[in-house]
Amino acid sequence: MTKTLIVVPMKNLSASKTRLAGTLSNSARNKLVRLLYEKTLKFLIPIAAVEKIEIAVVTKCKYAKTIAKKLDVQIIEEPSNLGLSDAIFHSAITAKAMGFERLCVIPADLAAPLASDLIAMLNSEAPVTICPSSDLGTNALVVSPPDAIPFRYGSRSSLSHLHEATEKGIKTRVMKLDSLTFDIDTNKCLARARRVVPEIAGVFA
Repeated sequence: MTKTLIVVPMKNLSASKTRLAGTLSNSARNKLVRLLYEKTLKFLIPIAAVEKIEIAVVTKCKYAKTIAKKLDVQIIEEPSNLGLSDAIFHSAITAKAMGFERLCVIPADLAAPLASDLIAMLNSEAPVTICPSSDLGTNALVVSPPDAIPFRYGSRSSLSHLHEATEKGIKTRVMKLDSLTFDIDTNKCLARARRVVPEIAGVFA
């Protein structure tokens, strides 16, 4: 079995969900970020146990590290306030040094992920597997080895990751998995989440 590390990047609370600033107060945004982050880790833990893989959070955020320790999740210390691509690259280098053969990147803001969708990605035989977001960002990414491609997070990053893999001649699979596409990064996504996810609706009750 391929030794796999799932990594969840986590910004400082004050830097998270800035696109929702016009809709939510700082307090509500922080509450939402905390809820989604803990929900994501609690979603991953039983899957990791069954699939015999490990989880880590890459972060500088004290709150994120406190929750990770509480849930017995590994912490990869972000050496400085890196952008997302650099934070994931740091995670990839760390994972490879620890003997992991594959890296799976999962965002901390998925609204209602399904175990079946994540397991489908983990079962992909392609060295690079990409789940794009609705705006062609990258919501989930599996790479083997962990540093197989440069990370190009940002606008339409799924296309950038596909291009990087193609340029290197690496077999790549694109998987459009609805539950892994459903993050909360815009007002439209937030409205949908409030309708279908009871815990999220409760934040604003």
